[in-house]
Amino acid sequence: MTWLEKALACVKYVEAYCDEDAKSAFRTRARQIPSEIYYIGSAYAFAILAARSSERDIYAGGSLEEMVKAICGDRGKGREEKGYALYGACLLEAFRELGIPVNNLAETLKSLDERGALVDLELAEYVDWLKKLAEAKFEAER
Repeated sequence: MTWLEKALACVKYVEAYCDEDAKSAFRTRARQIPSEIYYIGSAYAFAILAARSSERDIYAGGSLEEMVKAICGDRGKGREEKGYALYGACLLEAFRELGIPVNNLAETLKSLDERGALVDLELAEYVDWLKKLAEAKFEAER
């Protein structure tokens, strides 16, 4: 599966299962996180996503579709938390594709830190596709 196909799947699930607030929050993250990855690296950017949502949400388990459905179905979670968690879940899928351990946050961060800029370069196409697709599909936050 290409990075475009992976990004299309992620955006399709967000579109199918999330309300307008969560979609626009995801769009905001899709516009912000590529710069964070470029300037501070994927490990730190992913830590931000986990900190502003929760490790539990990003590592909910199951398929990406099941994770998106669970995040968007959580009525106790605010729009921003959902946006961070959704983007984190989509990144987790990319990490899995790159052979990064995705069992827990500490293991993932350690592996990302060890691989450094190499992972950042490998993710560039995927996060750019996520950004373009989210901008095309979802309304900006108001």
